[in-house]
Amino acid sequence: MNSLKKYMNNKRIYRYSYLLGIFIILIYLGYKVDFSFIRLYKGLPSMMDLIERVLKPNLLYSKEVIEKLIETIQMAIIASLMGLVLSLPFSLFTANNITPNKLLGSILNGLFSFLRTIPSLIWAALLVSIFSIGKFSGIIALGIIGFLMSLKLFREYIESIKENQLNSIRAIGASSIQVLRYCVLPYVFELSVSVFFIVLETNIRAAAILGLVGAGGIGQIMWKDLNHLRYDNVATIILILFLTILAIDLLSLFIRKHLNKKNIKFTDIKEHKRFQICKIIYMPMIFVVLLYIIFKSLDIDYTRLVLGIGQGMDIIRRMVKVDISYFPKMIEGIRESFFIAIFATIVGGAFSLIFSYLTAYNTSPKRTISLIFKGYINILRTFPPLITAIIFFRGVGPGPLAGAIALSIYTTGVLTKMYSEVLENTQRNIQDSIIVTGATRFQSYIHGLLPHTFPSFIGLLLYRLESNIRNSTILGVIGAGGVGTALTINITWRNWEKVGLLLIGVSIMIIIIDKLSQYLRKVFL
Repeated sequence: MNSLKKYMNNKRIYRYSYLLGIFIILIYLGYKVDFSFIRLYKGLPSMMDLIERVLKPNLLYSKEVIEKLIETIQMAIIASLMGLVLSLPFSLFTANNITPNKLLGSILNGLFSFLRTIPSLIWAALLVSIFSIGKFSGIIALGIIGFLMSLKLFREYIESIKENQLNSIRAIGASSIQVLRYCVLPYVFELSVSVFFIVLETNIRAAAILGLVGAGGIGQIMWKDLNHLRYDNVATIILILFLTILAIDLLSLFIRKHLNKKNIKFTDIKEHKRFQICKIIYMPMIFVVLLYIIFKSLDIDYTRLVLGIGQGMDIIRRMVKVDISYFPKMIEGIRESFFIAIFATIVGGAFSLIFSYLTAYNTSPKRTISLIFKGYINILRTFPPLITAIIFFRGVGPGPLAGAIALSIYTTGVLTKMYSEVLENTQRNIQDSIIVTGATRFQSYIHGLLPHTFPSFIGLLLYRLESNIRNSTILGVIGAGGVGTALTINITWRNWEKVGLLLIGVSIMIIIIDKLSQYLRKVFL
């Protein structure tokens, strides 16, 4: 009995020690991002005034917004198609289990991992400097993001194919081309619809902020309205974006369900052969048509394209010659971005544990409360961190605090959605085994579901940390702290040697965090 009491006391001490440690870390991070309750309190009237104006959308503005929304959707669709089409052949070279050349695959994976660390807004800013303002720069920026995202997803899908499936085809004498044709490509094509909609949703969200640097789409009128303090118009844009993304989610779900249920039936072997011949003929034709639609939609004349490529090559040559003297400034900006990301991840993670309890159907006290919080969380996810940062920027002024709070709110929304879904998909008997003892739903969550799903939560938290590191690098674009301030200034003034150094520093930071995150996932999961 004494040993049990000692065990329980030790467990309680460990728990309080962990909480105390997290609290001390939060205080330290709060100091690093200039957190101050006094600043927040003093800025509250200004922020509440802005929020009040945002909550009164100007519905008469909808017509102009929808016109730009159509342009944005066109840009996102073209860019997503472009990224999807271009990623397919590269995924075959970079997947470890089927690559024809391991060395080439490793080199390409390293290059694409580096490019993936550059945020979409930075890509857009660079392309606007090369090709001037307009939707062409936006499409190419979104296309690059779509390509890198599709490539990563396809590569992971291909590498998930079991080795015995590949070996079973190789064992009957199939060549590498036949392995691709009969085993790999059917699997990839089956998943391409899901990948397309994932990339499309991401690109529509990204297009909302690319207008800050003049890269076309709905983002341009959003930033125009923000500059003119027309927050009622901004509210209309956010509302329409929210409905658009919701519609894309539902459309994606419907199409994927329809494709999963659809089975092609053949009456004889000849009909099956005719179908295979048609596939061989029509698939390349569809591929060519897609390429034609993509390049036709880019809307840029040959002279401007050639001039832009020349400017781009000159910029790359200058970026390679990094300005080492700017190293201390780079370290200062990267350190600030790092602290913003860590602060937002911990604070967002703590709040998401509370909100997930209220959001998940199986833990929330009432179904009505669950529905209210699901809607609330979706709204938090719809507001890009940059927009939220502007609200806090008005209250607390320039610096990392506005960015840290904005990113914390966005992190709370994303993590709550993901973790509440984990809770809803957990086996019912884990919760029931505690409720039958007379415990409440909250007690079943604290003592049953939370301990059982905590490794999954840690995994989600680490994935969110990786994303927050990327987001924190662009918050400085509006003066909300981080390395983005230095990047924006130097891109504007065409200091490409300094831009090159900053991009290398940002990429190294993100790669280190990614590797550390992967290691921690292996330890905890």
